[in-house]
Amino acid sequence: VVAQAGRCGSTAVHKSTDTVAATGAGSLPTSAQDLSSDLSLTGITGTLDFPLGVSMFKIDIMNPLDFSAQTVAVAFGVPDTELFLFDSSGLGVYENDDASGSNTLSCLPSADSGNPCSSARNGLGPLTAGIYYLAITRSANLPMSSSGYIFSFPTFSTDVVGPDLTMGGGDPVSSWDNDVFTGSDFDLTQYDILITDSPATAATPEPATWPLLTAMVTALVLFRRRPRTR
Repeated sequence: VVAQAGRCGSTAVHKSTDTVAATGAGSLPTSAQDLSSDLSLTGITGTLDFPLGVSMFKIDIMNPLDFSAQTVAVAFGVPDTELFLFDSSGLGVYENDDASGSNTLSCLPSADSGNPCSSARNGLGPLTAGIYYLAITRSANLPMSSSGYIFSFPTFSTDVVGPDLTMGGGDPVSSWDNDVFTGSDFDLTQYDILITDSPATAATPEPATWPLLTAMVTALVLFRRRPRTR
């Protein structure tokens, strides 16, 4: 996942942004929509089946410390979302229910200064680049493994929590408990997930160095083409 080109500097390689419409995203890694080849992914829009829908996406995280994901308000949007991240094996990484006390949308924080969430990561979140699974559902439909609930039960809905190895956190996700909250506008189905994930910047020459590089290459070619003398 390569985030929107908001990082300035002459050495940054900027990528275009890309918001993808979810199609056929299932609830488990085996049925997740594969977006791992989209290196410009900055957003996902879609519809959650009513009432127990889960949409899961296979993504490629390039810079784990910069990665974040948040649901934002959208017309006819699900009013109370929950976001989860799993690793390539389906093991829980971290989750969030409410972005803040006044915001029932969700935010998985980054570990850098650009964190868009109210909550800090507190040592949770992806640690290495690679394949992960991002899932969205209604609060509080929780993922299960063969040995129980995957994530710690938060003290507050705004907490960012990680896997609980005393329950089912040591095994991959295999189902959901289908225990969603009910309330006003419960039947709204749309969602919009914003994703940030800036890759490590690749060194590219300053504009002023191009003439010098061109001259050096030209000289090298001419030198290699000189006829040999006896």
